[in-house]
Amino acid sequence: MNPEIVANSNPLQATHIPEHFLSRVDEQEQLHQAFPTETDATPRNLYIHGPRGTGKTHLVKSVLSNLPKRVQTCYISCIEADTQYKVLQQFYRSLTGENIENGHHTSDLQRAITDRLGAVPTILILDEVDLLLHGDDENLLYYLSRLDPEKQLSIVLVSGTNTTLSDLVESRTYSSLQPREIQFESYSNKQIYDIIAQRASQSLKPRSLHNNAASYIASSTRNTELALTWLRTAVKQAEDAVTESHVHQVTKDARHAYISRRLDRLTEHHKHLYTAIDELAAEAGPVIQTGSIYDRYETITGENSTEPLSNRRISDYLKQLEKLNVVEAEYHYGGEKGKTREVRPLGLE
Repeated sequence: MNPEIVANSNPLQATHIPEHFLSRVDEQEQLHQAFPTETDATPRNLYIHGPRGTGKTHLVKSVLSNLPKRVQTCYISCIEADTQYKVLQQFYRSLTGENIENGHHTSDLQRAITDRLGAVPTILILDEVDLLLHGDDENLLYYLSRLDPEKQLSIVLVSGTNTTLSDLVESRTYSSLQPREIQFESYSNKQIYDIIAQRASQSLKPRSLHNNAASYIASSTRNTELALTWLRTAVKQAEDAVTESHVHQVTKDARHAYISRRLDRLTEHHKHLYTAIDELAAEAGPVIQTGSIYDRYETITGENSTEPLSNRRISDYLKQLEKLNVVEAEYHYGGEKGKTREVRPLGLE
């Protein structure tokens, strides 16, 4: 970044966790109440949910980082660990520091984890858990919720959806978890502006960001990650100050940077699928029918000497891209084809 305008690049980074979270006082207080620091009680189970880009993950990590050292925390992203088996592998590794190879039965992994729990209070955070809740992977939550209280395990589920947990899991799982629910509402455009201004004041030299540039970004999205990616991209292009013109000029680059970061942690098939959507949108307009997406995806996998996945599996992957705010989808019901889905890449303008 240009040292002429950047004093400290850290607050602009996607991984930066601020000391003070603007417009999240109530949510922060609820998290502190759920994780008492001066008692020996095991924290209760939590379900934290709301749209992506509302600060859930960063705020959870901030609160957990201030817990007593006697509390062990294990953070797992269900973007990478998108099956029950992968979650159990990572959880075991976090508990023991030991790797466990593939090929074990799920019940063997569960027993190994159960044997290792209980020495100290443990908090398991499953981020992006809505990507995990399909098929038999809900059995993972049921198993964890049924562990003996003496195991001192607290489960924190973080979801990028407005849907309550009772609508996502079976009643037996919900009844067993009995989580406290904390909902994060979308930021307003004014709050996004305040967050941009906060990060700019911490990272940029005085008068390096024009107000109309910050206002334009804030008026275009209510997703903080996307807004800060846009700001960061504009800063890289600016010579002496970030203007509204810079913001307009880097719109496509900001969109690409945001999506690339989202795709980085996904499989090659997710990336091929997104490439198919992006190519079709550029060729024939932003709205695409799912049938043409699969045809293009097959072509791309062939060009990369990769065996294509089934139509059903790709439909699941497409749903994951939608949940991760990489593509937007509109559903239509009725007609000769029944339920159909129209897809478009994420837009910024």
